[in-house]
Amino acid sequence: MYVNFAVSIAVVAVVLLRFHALWITYRLSSSAFANAVVSLIEQGNYAAALQVAAQEEHPVAVVAKELLMKSDRSDREIDRTYETSVTRELPRIKRYTSFLPQAGNLATLVGLVGTIYGLIEAFGSAQAQDGAERQAVLAKGITIAFYNTFFGLAIAVFCAITFMVVNGRQSRILEQMENALNRVRDAIMERNRVKRPTKSPRTA
Repeated sequence: MYVNFAVSIAVVAVVLLRFHALWITYRLSSSAFANAVVSLIEQGNYAAALQVAAQEEHPVAVVAKELLMKSDRSDREIDRTYETSVTRELPRIKRYTSFLPQAGNLATLVGLVGTIYGLIEAFGSAQAQDGAERQAVLAKGITIAFYNTFFGLAIAVFCAITFMVVNGRQSRILEQMENALNRVRDAIMERNRVKRPTKSPRTA
C-alpha cells in the first residue's frame, strides 16, 4: 500500500505536468502561426517572418526560426536543418507521457504482491489455536489482500484513462506542428526556386 501510494503521487504529478504542458504551454495554434509565417515568406519578407518566429518559445516556432535562418541555403541544407530541429524539438511534446502506462503496470504488480501477502496472512490463521483469533487473523489477511488489489487496479485505471486523454491531445498537437513546419519549409524552398535565375538555353 505504501509503495502504491508513492506511485500514485508520482502519477498525479506527471498528469499535472502533462496537462499544463499540452493545454497551456503548447496551446499556440500551429496553423495560424504557419499562415502568418508563410504569408511573409511569399512576400519575401524574411526579416518579419523571423521576428514572428522569435516571439514564441513553442517548438514549432523554434524549428521555423532555424529554417528561416537557413533560408538562403540549398534545399538539401534546409532539409537537413528541418530533420535535425524536428528530432530535437518535437520530443519535448511527448516528455513523461510514456511514464503513465508503465506506472499503471507497476501499480498492478505491486497491488498483486500486496494481495499475495494478505492471502499468506489469511492462510496463516490456520495455525492459531483459538477460534476467535483465527477469525481475526483471517479477516485481517483478506482485508489486506482486497485493499491492495483495489488500490493497485484503481491506479492502473486512472493511468489508462489519463494516458488516452493525454496521448490523444499530444498526437493532435504533433500532427498540427508537422503540417505547419512542412508548409514553412515548402514555402522557403518554393521562394528560393523563384529567386534563382533560370539558365538561358545555349545557342548553336
